[in-house]
Amino acid sequence: MAIAKCSNCEEPFERLFKFCPNCGLSVLGEGFTDKAGVAVRDLFEIAKTFSAVLDLELLLQKISATAEKLTQAEASSVMLLDDNKEYLYFKTAGGEKGSVVKTIKIPVRHGIAGWVAKNAKPLLIQDVSKDPRFSAALADEKSGFKTRSIVCVPMIFQDEPIGVMEVLNKKVNAPGGRFTDDDLDILQSLAGFAAVSIMNSRLTQDQKNFFANTMEILGAAIETISQNSAGHCWRVAQTSCTIARRLKITGLQYKNLYYAALLHDIGFIGIPKNQPNLHPAIGADMVSTVRLLSGASPLIRAHQELWDGSGYPSGLKQDSIPLGARIISFVENIENLRDSIKKENPKTTEKEIRVKLEHYASENIDILFDPQVVAAYLVEVSPSMGTPA
Repeated sequence: MAIAKCSNCEEPFERLFKFCPNCGLSVLGEGFTDKAGVAVRDLFEIAKTFSAVLDLELLLQKISATAEKLTQAEASSVMLLDDNKEYLYFKTAGGEKGSVVKTIKIPVRHGIAGWVAKNAKPLLIQDVSKDPRFSAALADEKSGFKTRSIVCVPMIFQDEPIGVMEVLNKKVNAPGGRFTDDDLDILQSLAGFAAVSIMNSRLTQDQKNFFANTMEILGAAIETISQNSAGHCWRVAQTSCTIARRLKITGLQYKNLYYAALLHDIGFIGIPKNQPNLHPAIGADMVSTVRLLSGASPLIRAHQELWDGSGYPSGLKQDSIPLGARIISFVENIENLRDSIKKENPKTTEKEIRVKLEHYASENIDILFDPQVVAAYLVEVSPSMGTPA
């Protein structure tokens, strides 16, 4: 027997819920009033999404859309403080004028959003025309959107405001027709999700930047010790990855190839004097204990092996050499030849260099180098090198 139903979608329930798990609005029934409430289903979905989110923009758009839905608002936005905390800029903006709104910056010293960001306190304003903090010139006049009412809450992380989240204009057909304290509570909960997501994204980006900078420093150090030309490691990595894409290498195998190509000569940092042939094995051992780089270790170890078995350190032959190592071996030989040509005659044109590299590759196909690797190079890489003189 149904003892309650949703005031919005009229879904009947056989036991009392405070809020409808179907649409998120309140349930009419004994002991309940008609108030908007948190949609448990939507919030759990957000929580699951944000824990593994790769696209911050997409997540914030979802949070904003949920805010609009649960508060029955016409529009919503997430605004972030700049590094100096002098301006708010729109990270996401929902509603019909969202794309226009995202181009606007708001000084913290002006407007309702600025006041919320500066004071780290929420505001619920039913009629913005009566609030002296509201300035239509900051957003409405540029976007063409007419703000009547607003709920704006700070996004706070570790006691520091990082931005604000707001919903604008209760829909005219919404029950009550006005924002309520429940709407304020909803927005504060969602702002908490948004703040954590933003900071997690920033931390991840900082870690990526640190890793990239570390790789750059390592590459420069390797080239100094190995006496390769400047940028050698990056060129080997770039060309190896181009060949890998041609050969449909993807996912983890592609990442391992990239790291191995970038660090293929890292063993030069630890080799004994006058024993350069040890650098593949030493380099492989150096990266094997680093979890992110461990998959690159076998490729580094085998990057001096040759298709006919005449390479080192193990004399591997043909398919016994990992494919990634076959690619790096070929590319490094091509790059070494390029450097040698330039060193012998700095005036050699790019067209002349390309012809010599193509001749060398073709001459050693199925001898020193894997035929499919050479073919991928001749089709994908060599034609894009330089401009015919």
